[in-house]
Amino acid sequence: MKGLFSLTQKSIDNEEFVNKFKANPQDFSRKRKLEFKHLLFSIMSFGKSSIQVEVDRFYKTLFQSSNNLTSISKSAFTQSRKKLLPEAFIELADEQLTYFSDNAPNNKTWNGYRLVAIDGSSLNLPDSLEIQQHYGFTRNQHDKINKARCSFAYDVCNELILDAQITAFKSCEKELAVLHLQKLNPLTDILIFDRGYPALWLMSLLQKMKFKFCFRLSTSWKDAVDLTNSNETDIDWVSVRRSNKGCDKFTTYELPRKLSGLRLLKIPLSSGQIEILATNLGDREVFDVPTMKSLYNMRWGVEEAFKLFKKAINIEHFTGKTVHSIRQDFHAKVFILNIASIMRTQYIDEHNRSEIKTKHFKKVNKTHVLAKTKDYLICLMKSDNIICIINQIKQMLKNSFDIVRPNRSFKRTDTSSRRRSKSLNYKGI
Repeated sequence: MKGLFSLTQKSIDNEEFVNKFKANPQDFSRKRKLEFKHLLFSIMSFGKSSIQVEVDRFYKTLFQSSNNLTSISKSAFTQSRKKLLPEAFIELADEQLTYFSDNAPNNKTWNGYRLVAIDGSSLNLPDSLEIQQHYGFTRNQHDKINKARCSFAYDVCNELILDAQITAFKSCEKELAVLHLQKLNPLTDILIFDRGYPALWLMSLLQKMKFKFCFRLSTSWKDAVDLTNSNETDIDWVSVRRSNKGCDKFTTYELPRKLSGLRLLKIPLSSGQIEILATNLGDREVFDVPTMKSLYNMRWGVEEAFKLFKKAINIEHFTGKTVHSIRQDFHAKVFILNIASIMRTQYIDEHNRSEIKTKHFKKVNKTHVLAKTKDYLICLMKSDNIICIINQIKQMLKNSFDIVRPNRSFKRTDTSSRRRSKSLNYKGI
């Protein structure tokens, strides 16, 4: 953990990093109240209060050991953030993930593979003409609502966002999935997709790039559904593109018309429904039907990540009304989610596993760790004694451990009607 925070400190203090991610050469050249690194920290730590309140809180934390408390105006903050490129947060996140891959004491895998769930969601955006023109909007019975499309490539075993994209609301989730591939590894990764992603061109592209994958098919895949109507639960599948749908993608990526080497698996669910999976994991001894069912169920981790992103860290409470500020907030919150996750899975939970013996395994509450990470971000980024601060955070979280009871299931709520009461499980920080 110390090495991870030291690496981030070193990057932010590096003059080359500052020059790379400032908008103009003359930016951050004079001594200001809001320095480059403090601007980074402030955007990472902001919550859903007003900008002035959040700025005041940030400066109170920054100068808590000083008798000369100070702050800046929200106008000064707004002017300063224009000088910072959002790519700075992406660079820090990439360094963070590289360090984790090389040095994590407990880098979890599934049967030797890294499981990567790819999924997308929509985000409500502030009301401004610039944002509307860039990202798009939807309509309700009263007004236009600005929205964006976002997508995660998520390591479900280590609970880390490997890549995050935000783009126009009308963007295709399948094309966003292709953008994630440049940061993934076909030798070590198994990609998992839900029912919104299956397309012959995407499967063919993944085959061409030698990625291993598992898709859940919807009932609209008539040829696949017909093949699984027999009593067999695991059959070979060869699919041929029979329509012009996705024709341009086959041409663009130079893909073959015939798609072979796939399996169809029919898995009965407790609800009485049948789950149909399409995969290119051909070894039936290693990847039998129960194993594939367990594999696809692990995809739920990315859904929990989106819940934290929206409900706990309040991503939709953006701190600006420009495209520039939207991208800053989005990638800064992704960075904070990953830091909190690494601290929780690699340090707090692992120490708890060795110190506390109970019938069921206990895991610390994710939202509480996220809140403490945000509150103590300045200390973690400035201190030379990182482990001491993390131990203090762990001590504060000693009553925040929840029992993990395996094989629990709950009836899903009806989303067709408006929810009149808010869940207590996803309060913001």
